[in-house]
Amino acid sequence: MPIFAYLVAVGSALIALIFFANATLEKAGPPIVTTQRVGLPQTQVPNPIQTLTSTPAPAPDMASPLVLVAAPKVQAAPELLSGEPAARTARAEAPSQNNRVTDRQPPAEFGQNPGSPRNFGLSGM
Repeated sequence: MPIFAYLVAVGSALIALIFFANATLEKAGPPIVTTQRVGLPQTQVPNPIQTLTSTPAPAPDMASPLVLVAAPKVQAAPELLSGEPAARTARAEAPSQNNRVTDRQPPAEFGQNPGSPRNFGLSGM
Protein backbone atom coordinates (compact mmCIF):
# COMPACT_ATOMS: atom_id res chain seq x y z
CA MET A 1 0.00 0.00 0.00
CA PRO A 2 2.12 2.85 -1.29
CA ILE A 3 -0.49 5.50 -0.42
CA PHE A 4 -0.07 4.93 3.32
CA ALA A 5 3.72 5.12 3.02
CA TYR A 6 3.33 8.41 1.13
CA LEU A 7 1.03 9.85 3.82
CA VAL A 8 3.42 8.82 6.61
CA ALA A 9 6.39 10.40 4.80
CA VAL A 10 4.57 13.68 4.04
CA GLY A 11 3.11 13.90 7.55
CA SER A 12 6.51 13.35 9.13
CA ALA A 13 8.05 16.00 6.88
CA LEU A 14 5.39 18.56 7.84
CA ILE A 15 5.78 17.89 11.57
CA ALA A 16 9.57 18.21 11.24
CA LEU A 17 9.09 21.50 9.37
CA ILE A 18 6.91 22.84 12.21
CA PHE A 19 9.55 21.97 14.85
CA PHE A 20 12.33 23.45 12.69
CA ALA A 21 10.40 26.71 12.18
CA ASN A 22 9.70 26.94 15.92
CA ALA A 23 13.37 26.54 16.75
CA THR A 24 14.76 28.98 14.16
CA LEU A 25 12.24 31.83 14.25
CA GLU A 26 12.71 34.51 16.91
CA LYS A 27 10.33 34.56 19.79
CA ALA A 28 7.74 37.31 19.54
CA GLY A 29 6.73 39.43 22.49
CA PRO A 30 3.35 39.27 24.11
CA PRO A 31 0.40 39.81 21.84
CA ILE A 32 -0.75 43.38 21.32
CA VAL A 33 -3.60 44.19 23.65
CA THR A 34 -6.06 46.70 22.28
CA THR A 35 -8.72 46.60 24.98
CA GLN A 36 -9.08 45.88 28.65
CA ARG A 37 -12.16 43.74 28.13
CA VAL A 38 -11.70 40.05 28.83
CA GLY A 39 -13.96 37.41 27.40
CA LEU A 40 -16.91 37.64 25.08
CA PRO A 41 -18.96 40.81 24.93
CA GLN A 42 -22.30 40.69 26.67
CA THR A 43 -25.25 40.13 24.40
CA GLN A 44 -27.81 42.85 24.14
CA VAL A 45 -31.21 41.19 24.17
CA PRO A 46 -34.15 43.47 23.51
CA ASN A 47 -37.10 43.38 25.84
CA PRO A 48 -39.13 40.34 24.72
CA ILE A 49 -42.40 41.78 26.02
CA GLN A 50 -43.49 44.58 23.73
CA THR A 51 -46.83 46.25 24.09
CA LEU A 52 -48.05 47.46 20.74
CA THR A 53 -50.85 49.97 21.01
CA SER A 54 -52.42 52.13 18.39
CA THR A 55 -54.84 54.95 18.68
CA PRO A 56 -58.25 54.32 17.13
CA ALA A 57 -59.07 56.13 13.93
CA PRO A 58 -61.33 59.14 14.32
CA ALA A 59 -64.94 58.74 13.30
CA PRO A 60 -65.60 59.97 9.75
CA ASP A 61 -67.45 63.24 9.37
CA MET A 62 -70.41 62.16 7.25
CA ALA A 63 -71.88 65.67 7.24
CA SER A 64 -68.97 67.30 5.41
CA PRO A 65 -69.75 68.88 2.04
CA LEU A 66 -67.31 66.60 0.17
CA VAL A 67 -69.03 63.47 1.48
CA LEU A 68 -72.44 64.81 0.64
CA VAL A 69 -71.40 65.66 -2.93
CA ALA A 70 -69.77 62.24 -3.48
CA ALA A 71 -72.77 60.28 -2.19
CA PRO A 72 -74.64 58.44 -4.96
CA LYS A 73 -78.04 59.76 -5.86
CA VAL A 74 -80.65 57.00 -5.65
CA GLN A 75 -83.41 57.40 -8.23
CA ALA A 76 -85.94 54.73 -9.05
CA ALA A 77 -86.99 54.21 -12.64
CA PRO A 78 -90.29 56.04 -13.31
CA GLU A 79 -91.89 53.03 -15.02
CA LEU A 80 -91.40 50.96 -11.87
CA LEU A 81 -92.95 53.61 -9.66
CA SER A 82 -96.08 53.91 -11.72
CA GLY A 83 -98.73 51.24 -11.65
CA GLU A 84 -100.47 49.46 -8.94
CA PRO A 85 -98.70 47.51 -6.18
CA ALA A 86 -100.12 44.17 -7.33
CA ALA A 87 -98.44 44.55 -10.73
CA ARG A 88 -95.12 45.31 -9.05
CA THR A 89 -95.26 42.20 -6.86
CA ALA A 90 -96.26 40.08 -9.87
CA ARG A 91 -93.25 41.37 -11.77
CA ALA A 92 -90.98 40.64 -8.79
CA GLU A 93 -92.22 37.08 -8.48
CA ALA A 94 -92.25 36.28 -12.22
CA PRO A 95 -89.73 33.62 -13.29
CA SER A 96 -86.76 34.64 -15.37
CA GLN A 97 -87.20 34.31 -19.13
CA ASN A 98 -83.52 33.53 -19.70
CA ASN A 99 -83.68 29.72 -19.48
CA ARG A 100 -80.80 28.85 -21.83
CA VAL A 101 -78.61 25.92 -20.98
CA THR A 102 -74.94 26.86 -21.19
CA ASP A 103 -73.36 23.60 -20.02
CA ARG A 104 -73.28 21.15 -22.96
CA GLN A 105 -71.61 17.85 -23.58
CA PRO A 106 -68.64 17.98 -26.00
CA PRO A 107 -69.16 16.40 -29.42
CA ALA A 108 -68.19 12.76 -29.90
CA GLU A 109 -65.22 13.60 -32.16
CA PHE A 110 -63.38 15.06 -29.15
CA GLY A 111 -62.95 11.57 -27.70
CA GLN A 112 -59.68 9.62 -27.72
CA ASN A 113 -58.27 8.58 -31.05
CA PRO A 114 -56.81 5.06 -30.72
CA GLY A 115 -54.34 5.61 -33.59
CA SER A 116 -52.99 8.86 -32.17
CA PRO A 117 -49.33 9.00 -31.11
CA ARG A 118 -50.53 10.73 -27.93
CA ASN A 119 -52.11 7.49 -26.75
CA PHE A 120 -49.60 6.40 -24.10
CA GLY A 121 -51.20 3.15 -23.08
CA LEU A 122 -49.50 -0.19 -22.54
CA SER A 123 -51.38 -1.73 -25.47
CA GLY A 124 -49.05 -0.19 -28.05
CA MET A 125 -50.12 1.60 -31.20
